Amino acid sequence: MAETAGRRGCDVGPIGPVSAPVRVETDRGVVSVGLAAEERLFLIGVHTPGFTWVTGSTDDLGLVVEAVAAWRDGLPLDDFEAKYPFMELDEFARPLAAGDPAPLQWSRLLSSDFHADQRTLLTRLHEDERLRLLFPTVTHGVVRLRVDPLDGGSRQFLVREVAPDRYQVDTVGGIKGAGATVPTADLVAHLRNLQGER
Repeated sequence: MAETAGRRGCDVGPIGPVSAPVRVETDRGVVSVGLAAEERLFLIGVHTPGFTWVTGSTDDLGLVVEAVAAWRDGLPLDDFEAKYPFMELDEFARPLAAGDPAPLQWSRLLSSDFHADQRTLLTRLHEDERLRLLFPTVTHGVVRLRVDPLDGGSRQFLVREVAPDRYQVDTVGGIKGAGATVPTADLVAHLRNLQGER
């Protein structure tokens, strides 16, 4: 990679380790380049903790180093995808780059048949103008509302239905009020109060 980058005049920065997959640290995540097992094919991905921005593959090492250099140089996502069509952006890449991935995630969860059991709760939470700004996920029937969409350890609120008219609300990230059981009518207000705590 280093030799090809030099021949093409591309700055890919320090490359390591010497065994596959190689890693290139950038301000926009770690670029990994590995080899396919059965054929000459370079497998590329860009990762930050908790998220893979873009993946792709090509048999052309020259294109690999150009793409790595372009990503490292901060080429905008639309331009990157147009210039390197063998690379595919994750559907959340643009919303994350714009700083607002929550609307897409809400839309996916609210329309998912897999999460039909949580749809009433999700709809109730989404209707609130402040709560819909949080990033929702559903794990084992528990709705999680995260402050930071990429950090599973960030401040978050866990909501689980425990009866037809009551919800268990737990918190992660040093927020007071963990373990409260609240009636449906008070759920949104309770979460808004927790959201305001630091």
